[in-house]
Amino acid sequence: MQKLLTAALVGGFAATAFAETLQVSIGIRETLIDVPDTIPIGGNGGTTGGIEWVNLDAQTLTLNNTWQQFSFHIPTATLTAFAGPSANGVLDGLGGVFEHIRLRNIDGATDPITLWIDTVQDHFDPAGPPPPQTVVFGSFEGFADDAEVMFREPRFSGSTSGFLMMTPNFSGVDNTVAHDGSASYRTEFQFIDGTTTNWVRLTTFNAQNIPNPAIVFAFDSTVSFWMKGVPEPSSLSLFGLCAVWLCRRRR
Repeated sequence: MQKLLTAALVGGFAATAFAETLQVSIGIRETLIDVPDTIPIGGNGGTTGGIEWVNLDAQTLTLNNTWQQFSFHIPTATLTAFAGPSANGVLDGLGGVFEHIRLRNIDGATDPITLWIDTVQDHFDPAGPPPPQTVVFGSFEGFADDAEVMFREPRFSGSTSGFLMMTPNFSGVDNTVAHDGSASYRTEFQFIDGTTTNWVRLTTFNAQNIPNPAIVFAFDSTVSFWMKGVPEPSSLSLFGLCAVWLCRRRR
């Protein structure tokens, strides 16, 4: 009977802690800048120009506390107009800005969510003899805990703040968790309800550090980053305690 109860508890918490997913895509701002010749990758590319979604809601993050990579090949991507009069579903210019990460609540999650982001980079093949290059512009190394780097807090964007609870509402460097190196970027939020059209816009708009990072659109450019997430930390911890208790019962 105890084994059955333990299995039920562990199974229940596993479903809560690991089953939920978010759909992932990015927004790019068409600022018509020359990257990397005039503005380096990761430099401040500005805040003017329309915003296009790249491969809207086409990738999935599973909230199971494992690192997962998300890649977006800009020249061949499917674009969807998001904001601004110049947004038209067509790629304009040779360079622009990595404007936001879009996370859609496809599974109707209502628990608080914690995400970590790491190793934001642009891989491209310059014209001429230079070999392909990879520029990491978001490693989050060397910043103090909780420093705002690249991404604003979840409720900063007026386009999605109405989909989120007032708290938690946090974004900052975490020097205790990393995919590469010793630091990553942590963000915490909670959807206001389980509506599956709710989404959060983690925008880079004028962040305190590494704002509006410039990226290449041409030259076979692929923008990528690593991300992992968990639902409410207390649920994940309780699941871990149940798993430990089960292991002890088996001894």
